[in-house]
Amino acid sequence: MKRYILGILIMLLLFTFVFADDDFIVATKFEEQNGEGYWGPYGPAYKLEKGLLVFDSSIENAWMTLNFKDDFMEAEDYRYVVITIKADDPKDAQNIVMTLGNLKKTFTDWGITLSTEFKTYVIDLFAHGLKNWGDGTKAEPDLAFNKAGAVKAKIYVKSMILTNNPEKYVK
Repeated sequence: MKRYILGILIMLLLFTFVFADDDFIVATKFEEQNGEGYWGPYGPAYKLEKGLLVFDSSIENAWMTLNFKDDFMEAEDYRYVVITIKADDPKDAQNIVMTLGNLKKTFTDWGITLSTEFKTYVIDLFAHGLKNWGDGTKAEPDLAFNKAGAVKAKIYVKSMILTNNPEKYVK
């Protein structure tokens, strides 16, 4: 009987910490307002151009927010975010703050070294301490950019995917 109860407890724990099987596609292209897996973007410092989300830090008080369409997503559902991104002025752009869920960090703190060419980065959300994704009840953005110390840099985001299998997207 003890083994049976122990087995059930182990199974319950495993099911509690099982990650989502399917990836959550935020966007493979940013072609329109309220596109694939996102609401927005919102804010004064963005534009959608040729399938890219462009954040412009030269605008006074520049900010941009994007919310994921799945408001019920839990932080533990996906361990990684895979983001393909570049900057027109990488040195200046490193000062922009990127927010994912409850975490606000510079690109350097996220482990991203920006380039003028598109590069795909895998961010281990758990290693960075993600506790929750934002939605109307948690009052946090899912993805946001803020000018912070940047002067005139532009960030270009090509795609963003939440996954537990980042190797599928990194070449």
